[in-house]
Amino acid sequence: MLVYFIGTGGSEGIPAHLCTCSTCTEARKFGFAQRRPSTLAVITDNRKAVLFDVGTDIRDFLNVPLEAIFLTHWHHDHIYGLYKLRWMARGTVLYAPKGSADALILQDPKNLRPRILKPFDTLEVDTLKITTLKLNHGVETLGYLIEEDGKSVALLYDTKGLPEETQEFLEERAPLRLAIVDATYPPGFDDPYHNNVDEAAELGLRLAERTVLSHISHKNLPFLELTDYVRKRWGTRVLVAYDGMVFYV
Repeated sequence: MLVYFIGTGGSEGIPAHLCTCSTCTEARKFGFAQRRPSTLAVITDNRKAVLFDVGTDIRDFLNVPLEAIFLTHWHHDHIYGLYKLRWMARGTVLYAPKGSADALILQDPKNLRPRILKPFDTLEVDTLKITTLKLNHGVETLGYLIEEDGKSVALLYDTKGLPEETQEFLEERAPLRLAIVDATYPPGFDDPYHNNVDEAAELGLRLAERTVLSHISHKNLPFLELTDYVRKRWGTRVLVAYDGMVFYV
């Protein structure tokens, strides 16, 4: 499978509007340091697309029929693109947790077909086996274990660490090929709902051969400083995601 990082930022994106912090200033100089809100696509071995979160309008980046859409949770930085995507000319199943669901999407979904998921549900979409995972966040939030042809990817945002049952579930299947982990904040920053860079890297290293840090806020280190920090501390086992990144699993 191919993992396509369409958006790798937090709710505000990078640069945040009118912000003059070092992270946003750098992003205005270097286009590769800019980030859209979290949006990720998995391209199966059959070249079918499955979308995980829709934090931005995807039409300029992924103009193909979708086999399904999965939401981690209903915060608006993860569903913004749905407001346009629901008008697409083909019915598409939208899988999501029940908690804090968006009333407009549920009551007037247009061509979306909402279905509710619970932690540790398993379903098959094209060649993918997808299992939902419970995460630690301010609202009900699901992670996803995505498996194809004996290879596995864990999508773990938004979260602060992992609930015990999710940790045990993933450890039983370790080493995963890839863990994509919430790394919203810079090293040393403590938040009840999101990891900092060190927390995210250590979480991923316990579970997977490679870890990719994503869901990165403008409050984090500037892109060049962050990539240098990660490379010096963990080498190639931990990578910093960027918009447009494609990872072959």
